[in-house]
Amino acid sequence: MQILLFFGKMLFVLGIYLFLIRIVTIQLADLRARGLAPKNDLGVACLEVLNGTDYLPKGRRFKIESPGLTIGRGKTNDVPLADHFCSVEHANFMHRGGVTILEDKGSTNGTWVNGERIEEKIQLVPGDFIKVGSVTFQYSRQS
Repeated sequence: MQILLFFGKMLFVLGIYLFLIRIVTIQLADLRARGLAPKNDLGVACLEVLNGTDYLPKGRRFKIESPGLTIGRGKTNDVPLADHFCSVEHANFMHRGGVTILEDKGSTNGTWVNGERIEEKIQLVPGDFIKVGSVTFQYSRQS
């Protein structure tokens, strides 16, 4: 019985340490996002077209740099989409402090990440699938 109690206490202490480590990593990520702590630069943020159109071929890549990247039907966007399911100003990608944030600009048909419609800004991770209109992109980091 005492050995069971001993292992129970050890698991409890281990759980507390894991919880504290998680808090520290979240705080460090927040400081990196604000530019207050050194960041691990994992490379250049990119969007790759997975299902192309005549004007946007499959496999084409777009770099997401610090000024950001805009997608929409309007010609002033960085990635203009000739798609009637896409709004004139559809979505905005912002890359700062090693973090890429995606924001829907109030589009009618929405912006979808991994099959879910986003309602507010969302942080992207490599491998995420982004659907704008009928075009699907994959987010990645390249060195």
